[in-house]
Amino acid sequence: MAHWPSLRRPFLIARTACIALLLAALLSAGAGGAGTSRCRPGPTTIGGKKADRFCGPATVAIHAGKYWFRLRGGSCAATTTFFTVNVGTAVVAPNQRWPYFGLTVGQYPNAPPTRKPAGKDGVYHLGVIVIRWHGGAWDVSGYMRITLWGNRTGGKFAGATASYPHRSIYGTFSCG
Repeated sequence: MAHWPSLRRPFLIARTACIALLLAALLSAGAGGAGTSRCRPGPTTIGGKKADRFCGPATVAIHAGKYWFRLRGGSCAATTTFFTVNVGTAVVAPNQRWPYFGLTVGQYPNAPPTRKPAGKDGVYHLGVIVIRWHGGAWDVSGYMRITLWGNRTGGKFAGATASYPHRSIYGTFSCG
């Protein structure tokens, strides 16, 4: 396994998180047709920071390190080459306090060219998971296990955080 210089690994983690947030922003405009009067999907600002809010029937149950929690009110999007689920509000800021979960797998925009398309149910090992929960941040990039089922309407995921200390992350999601 290659040894990464001390600055290269944090850069890759930050870049992966930015790609996930970019996908969240691109997909939020059309997401959440099932939005309620309390939730308006799309771009917004929170505390002067840019954010994207996701609404709809998607839910996720997450075990991250010593924490176990559920998020509701999100959306899923699928193409012939990738799948993504976003739940909560993605704020582009350090130490985000708003809950957010994002999972993307397959040949998403700007993905490495070696990524396998995720156009159907099955098991995939390369993707991006971003989790924010009341100041906690867990990012998983690179190798993980994502299983999609039910015509990509649900699934499960497992992996370890990209930075030290490495924490186990696993859970399930449903698109509604």
